Amino acid sequence: MSEQRGGDAGELKPSTFNRHLGNVYPALAMLAGMQLQVFTPLAAGPMTVEALAAALDVEARKLRPLLYALVVGGLLTVDEERFANTAESDEFLVAGKPRYLGGTHGAYADLWAASLHTAASIRSGRPQARHDFSAMSYPELKAFMLGLDAGATATARRLNKDFGLGAVAHVLDAGGGAGGLAIALCELAPSLRATVAELANVAPITRECVAEAGLAARIDVMECDLVAAPPPGAYDAIIMRALLQVMSAEQARATVCNAALALTPGGGIYIVGRTLDDSRLSPLDAVAANVMFLNIYDDGQAYTESEYRGWLEEAGLSDIQRRALAGGYSIIHGRKA
Repeated sequence: MSEQRGGDAGELKPSTFNRHLGNVYPALAMLAGMQLQVFTPLAAGPMTVEALAAALDVEARKLRPLLYALVVGGLLTVDEERFANTAESDEFLVAGKPRYLGGTHGAYADLWAASLHTAASIRSGRPQARHDFSAMSYPELKAFMLGLDAGATATARRLNKDFGLGAVAHVLDAGGGAGGLAIALCELAPSLRATVAELANVAPITRECVAEAGLAARIDVMECDLVAAPPPGAYDAIIMRALLQVMSAEQARATVCNAALALTPGGGIYIVGRTLDDSRLSPLDAVAANVMFLNIYDDGQAYTESEYRGWLEEAGLSDIQRRALAGGYSIIHGRKA
């Protein structure tokens, strides 16, 4: 880190530069903690470094620096060399808890590593860490899709609470990946039917995950390219979670228009994903995500609120509203007359 030299009181110092350098490490420490499952054994109570290292089957001398970094980062506490989870860590980073987010570590490791190629991606005009799902093996693709599903349960709860989706008859989860959102919605609402639309190479993973959840009788999986054509059937609600952000603007527009053709009158489209304010300067998380996205997608990005609104209006939807969520995410909702 650059040294803050003295000198005249008015001498300019690299404060912003140093702040950015320092801010990298707490996030990397959190990622390592998630990968090692540091927080799960601590759900039983405070532990010494040696006891926790034994539980994780790692060396105590290597684990100790990470634990103190997690204390500084606000994810652990320490008292007389015994480490414990904070309330937030205990809620979100302990495996098996209903609101567990620790499973996202694979996706974040991938995205953060991709961001190291930003200059090369801009110079070449091509994403240097491109996500080519067609080239992934089945295990690789399944692991990636399951990583994206880590926040699906929280999204399902929010959609049910704020928009009453549990009360509709039939929901389409467009580009639903491993099916986590559809599964969570059906678990929340016993009378709900759901269909997951996915590309041909992902659909077998979706079927496998739906079957493992015991919901094959209530959740259909169909192979469908929404960019090219409307989905078969009619639906009371269509959810697009982290879908449009992987597409070009023209592909996203076509997807929204095609999906709207399958909506029943009064039905709604719910776009869930990172959303920029029209200034493109906020929220910070969405601005940062666009730097990551340029390394992994040919054209995908977090679009502005006006862009999403324009696509929904072109598709014939009205009463368009945006509900901001944490992390730069939003739910943008429009209803078919």
